[in-house]
Amino acid sequence: MKINRWVSWGILVFGFVIVFFHRLAIGSVADQLMLDLKLDSVQIANLAAMTFYGYALMQLPVGIMVDTIGVRKICTIGMAVTAVGSFIFGFSHLIYLSYFARLLVGIGTSVIIVSVMKLQATLFPKNMYSTLSGLTSLFGNFGAFFATIPLTYIALNFGWRDTFVILGIITVILSVAIFLFVKEQPQGDRGSRINIREGVKYVLTNKKNYPNFFIMVFFVGSLTAVLGLWGNGYLKTVYHMNGERAAYYLSFITYGFIIGAPIVGKVSDLLGGEIKKILIFASSGYALLWLYILVIFRGQPPVNQWPIIFFLMGIFMICHILVFSNVKNVNPLKYTGIAISVVNIGEFVGSGIISMSMGYLIKRLNESSYSSEEVFKIAMILVLVSALLSFISVLFMNGNENAYE
Repeated sequence: MKINRWVSWGILVFGFVIVFFHRLAIGSVADQLMLDLKLDSVQIANLAAMTFYGYALMQLPVGIMVDTIGVRKICTIGMAVTAVGSFIFGFSHLIYLSYFARLLVGIGTSVIIVSVMKLQATLFPKNMYSTLSGLTSLFGNFGAFFATIPLTYIALNFGWRDTFVILGIITVILSVAIFLFVKEQPQGDRGSRINIREGVKYVLTNKKNYPNFFIMVFFVGSLTAVLGLWGNGYLKTVYHMNGERAAYYLSFITYGFIIGAPIVGKVSDLLGGEIKKILIFASSGYALLWLYILVIFRGQPPVNQWPIIFFLMGIFMICHILVFSNVKNVNPLKYTGIAISVVNIGEFVGSGIISMSMGYLIKRLNESSYSSEEVFKIAMILVLVSALLSFISVLFMNGNENAYE
């Protein structure tokens, strides 16, 4: 079992790398997409948001399926659906077909994170949960890094279409690997005693879950909108740099993810689950950074400060993985999949809404007398507001370990 659980976890974590790549890829190839498919700012925002909406739409069904039919089956199917979406997107010349393709990608990739968290909760000791969550995020965020500088370079040299076709092939291979090698707790121990209706009712009526949900909406959703779509355009417009240079600066967010991920989980475990205090520190730091950018420097700090700013954002943001530890603590173990999936919806609802809101605002401001630089600076105020709301959400979080009723 020891060997199987690490192999199973490792394969699903590699799936998480692929999920991040799919999720954030649009931002690095946005210019090529807008030119090739003739998109405006609203359409490109909608295209990016389709993945988030597909992901959010499937979270509750995925949570139910994880707690009933199991991880191996839904992850095999999910990665196959993702591959189909990636192939369609790579070949599509029609905007509505591209929307559909990205929706499929969102639906397919929705299965991984809940499955990883469920596997960690059922196959590993309880005191390893936050540490494993940190390692999951560490490896998964390599996908976020690959979606910045490497993807920009590949797309510039080989074209965005071939890039997504190759990604589809890799995802097919992953689907087969999950089917062949992922092991989990036997069905008789896992799902036969779960009443789905009672589980969903419990999770939805448990008030301790909602601060976690809104942390995902505002904290994670806002930075995903920056890293996954608008940050690249912001840097290029305000600082008049090329796409590769913008991707270089944005990549420092992923360095923060990678450095911070194994540390934050381990620190939480060592401190006996001081999740709320860590998240207060992280969310306040994130909000202060945006105040520094938009209030002190009016949206244009010295360009050489961006690596430090983005790196700190990555460090602060990766602390959101502790939300899943808190979700596990305030819900019965048998409902872990359902609870994590409901809370995880927040990230993708937030990412989609914030990305689209910024797209609409940019389009409206472009039709006014504002300069392009001012347009992007004003649009980033939505990220600042979200950062402040994320801090408020953390204050309402239940800080007690094993606090479910």
